[in-house]
Amino acid sequence: MDRTSRPSRSRPSRWRRSKAALSLAAAALGLLAILGLGGGSATAQEMTLSLPRPLRPGEIAWLEVEIGPIGRHEVIVSTAAGRDIGVISPFGVRAGQEAGIYPLPVPAEAIEDGHVVVRLSITQAGAPPRDPTGEEVRRVTVRVGP
Repeated sequence: MDRTSRPSRSRPSRWRRSKAALSLAAAALGLLAILGLGGGSATAQEMTLSLPRPLRPGEIAWLEVEIGPIGRHEVIVSTAAGRDIGVISPFGVRAGQEAGIYPLPVPAEAIEDGHVVVRLSITQAGAPPRDPTGEEVRRVTVRVGP
């Protein structure tokens, strides 16, 4: 019988060695991802924005968040104290297209000395929150109006 046509029982097959190597690489990559996320803790990009002028009676401050192509991600916007201002979910936008500009009202208690501190994070199903990239959140500004 030809020994080259029969797999050796003493050595693992090339497939099993490749599978083991891939499993080890995936485990190492997962560990690096956890360490890079600070142990899996939620992150948020914090921004301090200045109002263009003081609020007049009957006016409120609005955040204008310009979103680039983000796919099926959501942008969570909250105050420095952790109160949610809004969630931007640009579903229905074609892949690779700009998602647009989204206005969000700023709670009056979030404004202090003409400034508002907001936190932005990106979420996607099955993944921990992370900071948005400059392509995902292009610009955040504050405007004042009715």
